[in-house]
Amino acid sequence: MKNWKITILFTVVIIFTFSSIVLSGLWKDKSTIRSVNLTGNITLSKDEIFDFAKMNDSIICANALTLDMIESRISKHPNIKKVIVTKDGTAIKIEVAEKNPFAAATNGKELFMVDDQLTIYNLKKEQFNIDIPVISGLSQELGPGTYGKDDLRNLKIAQYIISQSIKVNKSLFNYISEINFIDSNNIVLVTSDDATPVYFIDYTAITSKDKPNMNTYIRDINNTLLRRAIDKNLVQLNAFLKQVRVYRTSNSFKYIDMRYNDLVIVKNNSLPVE
Repeated sequence: MKNWKITILFTVVIIFTFSSIVLSGLWKDKSTIRSVNLTGNITLSKDEIFDFAKMNDSIICANALTLDMIESRISKHPNIKKVIVTKDGTAIKIEVAEKNPFAAATNGKELFMVDDQLTIYNLKKEQFNIDIPVISGLSQELGPGTYGKDDLRNLKIAQYIISQSIKVNKSLFNYISEINFIDSNNIVLVTSDDATPVYFIDYTAITSKDKPNMNTYIRDINNTLLRRAIDKNLVQLNAFLKQVRVYRTSNSFKYIDMRYNDLVIVKNNSLPVE
């Protein structure tokens, strides 16, 4: 009888031990990371993203980083707008969304990308041929994470001009290749077809003569007078494109001047001012 009990006990122990080993193996198999998949990147390679985040597949597969840690490190990349990290069985899935530039910006020496949050980040070689307006006349201090005194204010104005031009007419948006702030009293556009300067906004013309102290405030895109002046001039420039520009050959104009109320003054290259 005693030997029978020992045999049963021994059998139970063996079954329990075997079950533990099997379950442990199954748990380990499910918890082991075997692959790391990165999707959504367009101009950035996986190596570039991982080098910035100071990680690699081996570190991730070794469970040395939590999902939140992976997400936090990658999200700090200046070209990354959003990142989502999930675990699917034995795989880690990393989905990234790169920032979408609405314009390029230059400090006179280097060219950068600008996203809809006015974040400045480096231009990638894959973006060299991207067809977006260039914002120029900004400070030499402009760079990723740095802005000069008036840079943010001018970037906001440029963003408004670009967004409104798209609303008026996509052809109008395509007509604008550059928005220049080099002259503190004027905003000058440059056309995409033949690099004709368009004297677009004169701040002093918007400012009331009896309120000279408004001159600085008028350069703020939150100012209703400035927004109205931009909206009106974009509509007039669009009309000029459809009624005049389409009938002229390239390099017909020396300049286009919109700084006078309800007038578009054109200086032809071979004729007097019209």
